[in-house]
Amino acid sequence: MALYKPELEKAIARIRSSQAKTVCIQLPDGMKPMAAEIEERIRTETGARVLIWLGSNFGACDIPQGLNRMGVDLLISWGHNPFHKKEGW
Repeated sequence: MALYKPELEKAIARIRSSQAKTVCIQLPDGMKPMAAEIEERIRTETGARVLIWLGSNFGACDIPQGLNRMGVDLLISWGHNPFHKKEGW
């Protein structure tokens, strides 16, 4: 995970605080090779079932459809760059 810093500690803390049992992770193409390592760490540290979304990920507006039907409690969508919220939005 040297190229990217996926901030797994934040993701794991969010999974724990929400008590999510099934989590979907959405990664941009450049991070997809890290999917197995991310899945293993999340599963090991939280006990959550992890689904890896291998479809598109073009940013915060590209949310996978049908997650409710798959029983997903939480979606974690990673990007290459930080998302900075502007004041007043």
